[in-house]
Amino acid sequence: MCANVSMCVDPGVCKFKTKITTTYDDGVVHFEFVTECPHVKKLPELIKDGLDPFEALKMPFSTNPVYDACGKVLAHSACPIPSAMIKTVEAAAGLGLKRPVRFDFDC
Repeated sequence: MCANVSMCVDPGVCKFKTKITTTYDDGVVHFEFVTECPHVKKLPELIKDGLDPFEALKMPFSTNPVYDACGKVLAHSACPIPSAMIKTVEAAAGLGLKRPVRFDFDC
């Protein structure tokens, strides 16, 4: 099974919109990022070999390789990129549905 899933992330105040495309093929997920964010641009080097989808969904957060990689290069702990990456892994690997995710103030 080979699946591609894309998600567009508008992180808010920094205005560095990012498109994450996750490809699942032969038991491995690979990420592609289209972004102007200088921090997100560093992620491909840290996860260039791809990830087992179950590793990408691993708990607790402190042992998750997505959060580990993002923690090394992202500038803000509130950045939604790691969570978005994990959501695309779920959908690409057939472990979750593609449903919209939102963060809204004053709801």
